[in-house]
Amino acid sequence: MFGFFSNKVNKIEEKLSILATEIASIQKNIIIYPNENNYKNLHITKTKELNSLYNELEEKKGKAYLDEFIRKLSNKYKESEYVLSKTEQKILDKILIEYKVKVKIKA
Repeated sequence: MFGFFSNKVNKIEEKLSILATEIASIQKNIIIYPNENNYKNLHITKTKELNSLYNELEEKKGKAYLDEFIRKLSNKYKESEYVLSKTEQKILDKILIEYKVKVKIKA
């Protein structure tokens, strides 16, 4: 039973690592192609999936474990090709906020 539990946690962690990389890549594409809504929609979908997996990992291993895992992912991101400058992060935030407002207004 314990092995199954450990294997499930490992699979969640693996999915989270992959998703984090995908989201980082999507974020770069949003900055490069700010008028392309497909990237924005994909970002929203992948972020929801990421948060769901974070919740699942926290449920299985606890808040402290989740925080440590997120710290490791963050450090990995900071060393990746997808890391955003502060200016790029501000641009991304602005684009995503404006897009989310437009989506809500249309709904």
